[in-house]
Amino acid sequence: MPHAYLILPAIVGGGLIFGWIFARWLETRYDRGYEASSEELLDELEMAYSSRRSFEIYTPSEYLPQVFGCILEKIDSGFGEKHARQMVQRIEARGPSNALYPIRVNGIRSELELQWSRDAEDRIRLLVLAVPKVIRALKRETKRLPRPAAEKTGAQ
Repeated sequence: MPHAYLILPAIVGGGLIFGWIFARWLETRYDRGYEASSEELLDELEMAYSSRRSFEIYTPSEYLPQVFGCILEKIDSGFGEKHARQMVQRIEARGPSNALYPIRVNGIRSELELQWSRDAEDRIRLLVLAVPKVIRALKRETKRLPRPAAEKTGAQ
C-alpha cells in the first residue's frame, strides 16, 4: 500500500517536467525573431498581408448593391451583407467620404478601402482599393453593368 501513495506524486511530477521540456522546445522552435534575416522577415510579412490594387467605378447609385454583391462573393470575412447595406446607405446619403475594412481573402489578411464622391450628373465615383482577386471580379462586373443614358447618346 505504501507504493500506491507514491504513484500519484510521481505522475504529477513527471507531467510537470514533461510540460516544462515541451514548453522550452516550442519556444526555441517558434521564437526565431532574433535569428531571422531581413529577407525572411519580409517574406513573412508578404505572406501575412497581400498587396492591394485600385479600381475606379462610375455608376448610378441604383447599381451599387450589384457592385457590393460582387465584392461580397470574393471576400471570406470582414465585410458582410450588413456592411454592404450600410455602405449603400452611407454613399447615397452623404457627400465625399471613405471607409476601411480589415478583410480576409483566401486566408490572407488585407484591407478593403472605399472612397466615394458624386459628380455633377449625380453618378457615384467609387474608388476601391483591394486585393487583386477582388479588383479582377469588379472589372468583370462593371462590364456587365448597364451604361447610363447620357453615355450612350454621347457615344453614338
